[in-house]
Amino acid sequence: MTTLAKLFAADYWIVLDDVQFTRRDYQHRARLAALDDPARERWLSIPTHLPHGRPTLIRDALIDDPDRARRRTAGMLRQHFRPSPH
Repeated sequence: MTTLAKLFAADYWIVLDDVQFTRRDYQHRARLAALDDPARERWLSIPTHLPHGRPTLIRDALIDDPDRARRRTAGMLRQHFRPSPH
């Protein structure tokens, strides 16, 4: 199920801000599927800085170089979804 489908199907939605940040999870990544070929996927990742190393809590994780991350993300989204009729 997609995240939104899980939210709509759930009785409760709990946001955890005091759990450990997991690098190789969906906390700072999203999978982008091509509009014309959903099987073709690409990862969109936001570079993060963990001030306390591996045990850093999710609320303490920082975006590494926010200006660069913003430009890179906007460019990737434009490139990926440019063929979209919307």
